[in-house]
Amino acid sequence: EAEAEGEEVIIESFTHPNNYQKDSVTLTGQQESKMSEEESVTLKSPCTQPSKTVELASASRLAKRLFNLEGFKKSDVCHHLSKNNDFARAVAEEYLKHFNLENDRIDCALRKFLNQFCLVGETQERERVLQHFSKRYLDCNSGLFKSIDSVHTLTCALMLLNSDLHGEVR
Repeated sequence: EAEAEGEEVIIESFTHPNNYQKDSVTLTGQQESKMSEEESVTLKSPCTQPSKTVELASASRLAKRLFNLEGFKKSDVCHHLSKNNDFARAVAEEYLKHFNLENDRIDCALRKFLNQFCLVGETQERERVLQHFSKRYLDCNSGLFKSIDSVHTLTCALMLLNSDLHGEVR
């Protein structure tokens, strides 16, 4: 009877170490079989909270649609990349895989990246997007910098200099 009605699965989520919750969801047998090991990946949180499972195939499909602007405007892309949850991080990582930044100077790589969409939103949201860029740049050019933080610091400095140089004068 449990198979006919579906099996209860506990989904654990958190937004902050002090804000932890469990939700239960009932999946049918068909839904469970669709989520194969290849299509899902377990992402560990930097906090000591339990891990969550994200469907990598769904994240990859959305990332491809965002990159090709299939049903999205350039201004929509940043909204998806800047969210602060496991699925959005997986989408951002998949999205950045569409960029070959090997042997590019960091300013050229940043220009290539920002030419694909509009970087909009609050400072924290922009920061998350630039953090994704920094990770991808380091992955493509592993010998140039010692850490993601080094790349991110330089990326933010370039953004500030560009804003100072080309921003509105009042």
